[in-house]
Amino acid sequence: MQKGHNVTHARTRRRKARASLATGVLGAALTLGLSTVPLASASADSPAVPQSFADQGRAAGLTSKQITALQRETERESSVTGGRQVALNKISLKGGEITVPVPGEKYPLDLIATAATKTKVYEECKRGNFCGWPGRNGTGKIWQRGACGQYHEIPDGWNSGGSWKNNQSDGLVASFHRKNKAWLSDTPPAPTGIFNGDWGPVWYVRAC
Repeated sequence: MQKGHNVTHARTRRRKARASLATGVLGAALTLGLSTVPLASASADSPAVPQSFADQGRAAGLTSKQITALQRETERESSVTGGRQVALNKISLKGGEITVPVPGEKYPLDLIATAATKTKVYEECKRGNFCGWPGRNGTGKIWQRGACGQYHEIPDGWNSGGSWKNNQSDGLVASFHRKNKAWLSDTPPAPTGIFNGDWGPVWYVRAC
């Protein structure tokens, strides 16, 4: 992901086969053994929010409208990535995770810390991970991958702009790769700050 590298052609990223969003959230709730609850302000086409996820949102001070919107966005992201929703705003992936912001906000919340402190605490790039964001300066959902020796496919829709941080163990280097897995560039050794760049030519990241 080279700074200042521009891509002028549109690209359609490979997408995995997926079930409908409604089926996906119901399946996730059943798998996790969760009950679901319709929120008071939800419309007929709103997602059913698992009780424990709704409780997380309320404890963090979110409104019913925000909880419903966040559940919908997390369901959508889970369907696209093939990951498993494990919290109101978090998806578990093989070798990593994605945390989703409340729609309309720049940064995803750390719901547990927010509930404990009664003030907004934002999700950070955890030590031992390579982290990516769709927006500049670490904005938008946070994509964290820590497993070494794997080609991690970046999320759908990351076709331009964006930012990243290498927060692996000291000295480790992450690398960016094209669709055919050809090498594009390396990051500086960890730990780094947040760099702005262009996800356009990138298809995969090797965290280390």
